Amino acid sequence: MALISAIIAYYLGGVREKQSRLAEQQRFALDLRDQFAKYDDVHYRLRPGGEWAGATGGPATPKEWSQVEAYMGLFEQCELMIEHALIDESTFKELYAYRLNNIAANETIRREKLIKRAEGWAVFLALLKRMQIEVNSQHY
Repeated sequence: MALISAIIAYYLGGVREKQSRLAEQQRFALDLRDQFAKYDDVHYRLRPGGEWAGATGGPATPKEWSQVEAYMGLFEQCELMIEHALIDESTFKELYAYRLNNIAANETIRREKLIKRAEGWAVFLALLKRMQIEVNSQHY
């Protein structure tokens, strides 16, 4: 009887731990959404149809570059959170990979940050690789 009680207690402990981990991931996901909202201006400019979409422009002033770098830095934090299982990779991909595609599609950002200064953006590039987003450097 003691063995059965121990097995049940072990099982219930595992269930509680899994529920706790899922709740923690959801909290991180909601916090992440709030953090991304701070960069809506950059996000809107990079979206298809936006003034920085694809090869149609990009950041030009120090302030714009600072905003883009901070936005990319947030993605670097996401890579670290995925790596440490604080956020779920598949959920992140479903919700945010399109934003990464928009960044990688911008000719100016790709050239200046992801190719010329790739060593400074290793974590960001690791996230692109994880999300299966290529940075084509053949044109530079």
